[in-house]
Amino acid sequence: MKTLNLTVNAGGNAYQWLVEVLFGVVGAVVVMLMLMLSMSNAMANQSSTIPSTDPQPVLAMPQPSSSSSLIQVGSANMSMMWFDIYSATLYSIDGKYQAEQWPLKLEIEYHRDIDAEDLIDATVDQWMHLGLSEQQIEQYREQLLRAWPDVKDGDRLTFMVNNRDQAEFLFNDKPYFQVSHAQFAVDFLAIWLSEHTSRPKLRQQLIGMN
Repeated sequence: MKTLNLTVNAGGNAYQWLVEVLFGVVGAVVVMLMLMLSMSNAMANQSSTIPSTDPQPVLAMPQPSSSSSLIQVGSANMSMMWFDIYSATLYSIDGKYQAEQWPLKLEIEYHRDIDAEDLIDATVDQWMHLGLSEQQIEQYREQLLRAWPDVKDGDRLTFMVNNRDQAEFLFNDKPYFQVSHAQFAVDFLAIWLSEHTSRPKLRQQLIGMN
C-alpha cells in the first residue's frame, strides 16, 4: 500500500509539474505575442508622424495649347500710302487655315505709335463694314477699352484663341487681357479673315493664298 501511495504521489507530482510547465509555456507565448503587438503598434504610430518623402500625386490642370507649337500660316503688311502701320502673322496647329479651327493665333507688330482709342475706332469701323449690329459693337468696344493699351513702334499685340470660348490678348508676349465674350474671337478675327473683309489682299496673304 505504501508503495502504491508513493507511486500515486509521484504520478501526481509529475502531472502537476507538467501542468505548470504547460501553463508556463503558454504564458510565455502570450507575453511574447503581447510584446510583438505592442511593438507593431508603436512602429505604426511612429511612421504616421514622420512626413513621407515619397512624391505626392498632383492633379494636372488642363493647359491651353502652347502658342510655341503653332505653325505660321502666312503674314502680311498693312500700309496706308507710304506709311507702314503694322505687320500681321497668322498661326495655326498645322500651318493651314480653316475657319473656326482652333487653336489660332494672330500676331500684330506695330510700326508706328498709336493711341489705344485710335486702335479701337479703327476696329469699330471694320465691324461696321462687316455688318455687326450696333449693340454687338458696343459690347465689344467695352471689352477693347479694358483690353488694349497704347502701342509704340515695335510693340506686339497678340490674339491667342485656344477655342471658341477661351481667348486672350498678349502684349509683347505677356498675358494682358482675358476675353469674356464667347463670340468675340470669331468676330475679331473676321476683320482680317472674313471673305467680306475690307482688305482682301491682306487676307489672302495671311491665310497663305498669295
